[in-house]
Amino acid sequence: MMDRFEARDWVARRPDPGDGRYTLATLTDAGRHKLVESAPEHVAQVKRLVFDPLSAVQRRHFEAALTRIAATVRRELERG
Repeated sequence: MMDRFEARDWVARRPDPGDGRYTLATLTDAGRHKLVESAPEHVAQVKRLVFDPLSAVQRRHFEAALTRIAATVRRELERG
């Protein structure tokens, strides 16, 4: 995937200066433009495929589950 993004000039990869075993990928201006351009259709498709098929009760349960997951991720990130 990253090879394709790089071939389209959407990302630039370089070795991590702090640890050469890792590679950092950075959005280019063209990549940022593609992201902004693609966002509305992406959001519409996620809504149609993920949220629209759910009932109101299912959406509330889904929201509660995602809220709990996000809180766990935040705690882990704060621990560093």
